[in-house]
Amino acid sequence: MRYLSNEISEEEAKQIKEWLQASKENRQLFAENKKLWLGCKALAGYETDKIKQDGKIVDLKIQNSELQLNLKKANKRFRALAYAASAALLTGLSTSLYISKHETPVQQERVLLAGGGEMEVPYGSKSLITLPDGSKVWVNAGSKITYPADFGVTERNVYFTGEAYFDVALMEETPFFVNTDLVKIKVFGTAFNVKAYKDDDLVETTLDHGAISIIRNDAPDKVINVAPKQKISIRRETPQLSVSPTPATAAKVTPIPVKGLEVLEMKNTEVITAWKDNRLVFEQEPLGSLAKQLERRYNVQIRFSNENIKHIRYTGAIKEMPVDQVLEAITTPFPISYQIKGTEITLKSNNNFKIE
Repeated sequence: MRYLSNEISEEEAKQIKEWLQASKENRQLFAENKKLWLGCKALAGYETDKIKQDGKIVDLKIQNSELQLNLKKANKRFRALAYAASAALLTGLSTSLYISKHETPVQQERVLLAGGGEMEVPYGSKSLITLPDGSKVWVNAGSKITYPADFGVTERNVYFTGEAYFDVALMEETPFFVNTDLVKIKVFGTAFNVKAYKDDDLVETTLDHGAISIIRNDAPDKVINVAPKQKISIRRETPQLSVSPTPATAAKVTPIPVKGLEVLEMKNTEVITAWKDNRLVFEQEPLGSLAKQLERRYNVQIRFSNENIKHIRYTGAIKEMPVDQVLEAITTPFPISYQIKGTEITLKSNNNFKIE
């Protein structure tokens, strides 16, 4: 129970690892728990407020009579695994057989001063910055933000690559612009998320609340007005030629042609913005795309032994935690496993299962 409540010691983790390696029967028992985990997804009526994360109480009321019967037949260890696995689904907790060397990304806070400057956030970290005008910017891993010396004089321009959530201070007399390699976003005292990594095909802008306009660099006369809860995805024609936007390069670089544009209406924007609140939220996310997010967030390299498993899709939410615990959460419900060597992670398909 302490293992499943994430209160296990290093010595106990070693014992669990040895137990799994000791026999095929032990590994089969763990595989049965995986099946039960999947079954728990179909249940409803949990009283999640009684599930305490300190591991002292895991009080889960299961209202499915068939599952209750199965639990009565199971041995004590199997029942404990089932309860804690169900709790993990509801609370976003997960567990790990190994002690991780990759820590949870730390968010640093910084106030930027007038006079221009540049801030780069490396892989494996995040930052919350306050611009000279009081605007807040949550900057994700692998991102860079630059602002000129005349920021706030007549306009408020920032030049950006990566991913960030902007909460812009309203100053009607001084417009705010976010410049990326593909588009320029005009902001009207607004909160929105922009994802514009140079090595991604897409530039995605999601409006949380307020109002923004998107201006294509290759066609300045084509302005897209964005409504709250809309996500605008614009595809680059040649992403490999992308250059990081800065005040110096903005006027010199030839605009990248746009290949396609999509407008998506969203019921809520949490799937897009949860990263700033230290959570991972997925909605039909392919494992290949999810792996790229994890690489940036934890500064690791993820390899696939089978290209087919890149197409497995995930829907769920996990609180941000060390990378091995995240891997445990996303591999447990599916016929895949992982191996960590330093900063390299390999995802493998289980030979006993067929990838459709």
